Amino acid sequence: MKVLSFSYCFPNETNSNWGIFVFQRIKALSGFVDLQVCSPVPWFPFLASGAKITNENWKGLGVSRPRFFYTPKIFKNNDARFYARGILPWVKNICRDWQPDVLDAHFVWPDGVGVSLIAKNLGIPYVITLRGKLFECMKEPSQVRQCAEALKGAAAVISVSSGLAEAAIELGADPARVSVIPNGVDAENFNIKDKNTCRKDLGLPEDKKILVTVAHLGHRKGHHEVIRALAGLPEDVCLILVGGPAQGGTHETIMAEAKKSGVEKRVILAGPQPYDQVARYFSTADASVLASYREGCPNAVLESLACGTPVVATDVGAVRDILPVPGAGCIVPRKQVEPLKEGIKKVLSTKWNSESVLEASKVKSWEQVAIEVATVFQQI
Repeated sequence: MKVLSFSYCFPNETNSNWGIFVFQRIKALSGFVDLQVCSPVPWFPFLASGAKITNENWKGLGVSRPRFFYTPKIFKNNDARFYARGILPWVKNICRDWQPDVLDAHFVWPDGVGVSLIAKNLGIPYVITLRGKLFECMKEPSQVRQCAEALKGAAAVISVSSGLAEAAIELGADPARVSVIPNGVDAENFNIKDKNTCRKDLGLPEDKKILVTVAHLGHRKGHHEVIRALAGLPEDVCLILVGGPAQGGTHETIMAEAKKSGVEKRVILAGPQPYDQVARYFSTADASVLASYREGCPNAVLESLACGTPVVATDVGAVRDILPVPGAGCIVPRKQVEPLKEGIKKVLSTKWNSESVLEASKVKSWEQVAIEVATVFQQI
């Protein structure tokens, strides 16, 4: 079977963590199907330059990056149409020598809608994977209409959470064609490690209770609520934030909130970390915390569980699908400090066994996820 995968969100030279979860699924899938990758690049005159198409090898995957016209900040409801118009000639050229059986779009917008237009032009079935992007589109009536049309015409819809699957069905997707397949983890990197060894290696206190949050510093990740909750926890509890500035959230804004809450000495900003180091941070923790306002299928939860570290997470996205409670942690309402504080207290007061947390979570490897995805493609 030949599969042509599309994702605007895919690692590149300037950001190797950009869309790492998309890369991991595609890379695993390439072991089961004949696969090529298209990562379209938005382009606007005077703001960018370069060749129309670049090709590269990214960690063993051939990736083509044709560009498509877009308008910064305005006319955003046209992005998917521009996407389709811009890369259709490139897809037609590919089809001359290599005819795909399935077009595989990794986000509903702009990938899914754009790919649906290309698929109709070429008469090729397409699949859309739903991640948290759908909820952003729900705010724009024009985007909702375009997404609904694309979902109705899809040969299959793969959702990373049951909530997103329900939303797709409400928009008109055929329930018989919708599958829920959460993300996987890189089991070679995210696994159980010795806590004290990891703390020594990272220079972290060995006599403290450590909470770890792995997420960018943007406001919607709920860091302010975690810091306010920390203020109500014992003095021996500290918080490590692993992630870089984003969406207006910076080291300065985080530390200002920590100072306001009186916990600035108990908050450690580790900044963005190399991929292999993230697993060590999870392994240092007594619990990980993700207080996001919105998620698709948060890999931070899966990766923490794979390391045997219990999780306190807000009830968003696929969290109910991937975090079994009470066996591996606690789920709390979003944007609420008091339930978050009580959830953290409960998890920190519980004796956890890393192997038991991992067993309860039933986290899948990316290879297992790829087999499920390939099965959907074969059914098409």
